[in-house]
Amino acid sequence: MIGLELILTVLKKPGPIFLQRKEFIEIVKTSLCDGLLKYCVTGEKSIFAIVVSIFWNLFLHFRTHLKQIIFVVLDTFFLKILSSGNSSFHHKQLILSVFDQISKDTRFLLQLFCNYDCEIDQKDICAPLIDSLSRIATGKFTKSEHQSMISSADEYSLRTYATEILVQMLRSFN
Repeated sequence: MIGLELILTVLKKPGPIFLQRKEFIEIVKTSLCDGLLKYCVTGEKSIFAIVVSIFWNLFLHFRTHLKQIIFVVLDTFFLKILSSGNSSFHHKQLILSVFDQISKDTRFLLQLFCNYDCEIDQKDICAPLIDSLSRIATGKFTKSEHQSMISSADEYSLRTYATEILVQMLRSFN
């Protein structure tokens, strides 16, 4: 866990040398991202929180270099965690916090839309994201498969958070 915290510290403020060095970017692409993908399914809350923070910082600073990896993380892990009946409240809330951060910056939303949804050879990411947030906001977790992992109070909290993110997305385009 100390190693993950160290990586997070470096990625929070990578500085121009890390952002421009091809060797560092290649290490991030190959070793770091592959290793982090294994932790996306961990049940350990503290490790998962650090991994989500690392991915957020990768998105924040390295998104131009990590287009495919970002798609895999968003589509294969984050959106799947939101829709899974086996995901805990904590996991879902952390994923929503990433989408909350993205929704607060029009530039991030536009980049996601332009780099994925508008590209012919890419799968959509914004449309499934909005669909997922809409399903959460309208009570997706009332299904029996989610009741064992998420309490009524937690469901209400997730519904409210998803609604706030959707509203923020709409506001960011004003």
